[in-house]
Formats: sequence, structure tokens, C-alpha cells
Amino acid sequence: LPAILGRFDLVVVDEASQSDLWALPAVLRGKKILVVGDDKQVSPDGSFIAATHVQSLKERFLTDQPHKDVLTPGMSLYDIASTVFAAQKVMLREHFRCVPAIIAYSNRFYDGFMQPLRIPKESERIDPPLVDIYVPSGYRDKKDINRPEAEAIADEITAILQNNQFANRTLGVVSLLGPDQAKYIDTLVRSRCDAAELMRRKFECGDARVFQGSERDIMFLSMVVDPKNAKAISGNSAEQRFNVAGSRARDRMYLVRSVQL
Repeated sequence: LPAILGRFDLVVVDEASQSDLWALPAVLRGKKILVVGDDKQVSPDGSFIAATHVQSLKERFLTDQPHKDVLTPGMSLYDIASTVFAAQKVMLREHFRCVPAIIAYSNRFYDGFMQPLRIPKESERIDPPLVDIYVPSGYRDKKDINRPEAEAIADEITAILQNNQFANRTLGVVSLLGPDQAKYIDTLVRSRCDAAELMRRKFECGDARVFQGSERDIMFLSMVVDPKNAKAISGNSAEQRFNVAGSRARDRMYLVRSVQL
């Protein structure tokens, strides 16, 4: 970037909810800025920085800064802009990625404010759009891997690749509990399926953060937990991850689970 402040008439920051304080130098290059993001999606992780260290820096350098509470490692550029420019904030309500049945879950995080407007073409429709796969033999091991769930996902992906009805459909897998399950599923699927075909399908496995700003025609969510190794989780970070995970699929989303209600 040129070292001149205000060098550009407009600076646009997309996926700003993933951008942290390091995005500020880019913002300073614009006479005007447009910050695009979503505070209901995954934000920067400041949990590995000691709170006392952050507080010490705030007291030393930000004493007279009116917005010092949002200038911390755990806040995104979107959080900062939402506070500093609160009066100019606009929410885009229209949703075009997912079919209505899929986005209905994420819409709860927005109090039903979103308007699902995507009507799939006849060639795009997959019925049903939501598939629930219960794996009664599933178990979570000490490495946070659920092998029966991984097998179920690998079996389904293999079947999809062999079915002409799903030709050219893109595929993705989200682990709702850590990266190890995603790595295991990735290895398992690649050992069974043609690498070139998986590349054409944009096949990828990861946690919710990996897919933020991305989408696939068909997505699998692996819960990983089992009845003996499960607990309810809450809080902003968990809500953000689940919201992102539940809104990546365009036409079909699978929930693969080893627990019952």
C-alpha cells in the first residue's frame, strides 16, 4: 500500500468481521471507507492474549480514546466500525445463497430479520434440502475424532460422486468440534475418491472459520460429540461458529450426529 494517508477515494473492506486491528492501516488509506461484515459470524480470536496485558496497554496508550473498549484483539474491524459509525450502519436483509429451509436455522440469530429470496432452478433443487443422519454407534475419542460419523460422511460423499443427479455439485464438510475430525474426514474421503474429481467439486474439510465467506452446493456438519462426551455450549463465539456452519450450503445440508435430542 502507498504510504500516503487518504490516497484512495474509497477503501472497501469485505469480510470485515474476520479482520482485526491490523486492518486499520489499510482503512487509513481511504478518504471514505465501506466496511462490510457480520457480527453474527466468526470474529478474531483474542483469547490467547493475557487480559491484564491488554488492559495495561489500554491504560498506557488509549486513556483519552473515546472508543478504547472496542480497540482490543478480540474485536473485529466490523465491531469497531459499528461502534464508531453507528449512525451510518445499514443491515442488508435479502439473502440469496441458501434455499429457505437451510437458512431458516441461521435466521434465528437475526430474529427472523432476513428475507430468503433464492428460488433454485429445477436443475439446482435437491429434495429434501435438509438431511439428518443419526449414527447410533458414534463415539468421540480422546483426539476429538468420531470415526463412525466420519465413515458415514465418507460413504455419502462416495455415493454422491457416483450419482449423475449430483454431477458437478460442490462439496464441503464442517467439524463442529475442532480441526482433528475435519482432518480425519479429509484423509478418509481422499483415500476412497478420485483426487481430480474432488478438486472439481471444490471439496474441503475444516471448521466453520475455513468456510466463512465461502459456500458449497452440499455441506456436511459433523457434531463429533457422543452421549457421554457432550455438553451444551453457549456464548457469542459458539453462536458465530454455528451460524456460519449452518449457512454455507446452497441446496442441501447434512447434519451427522451421534447424540439424540
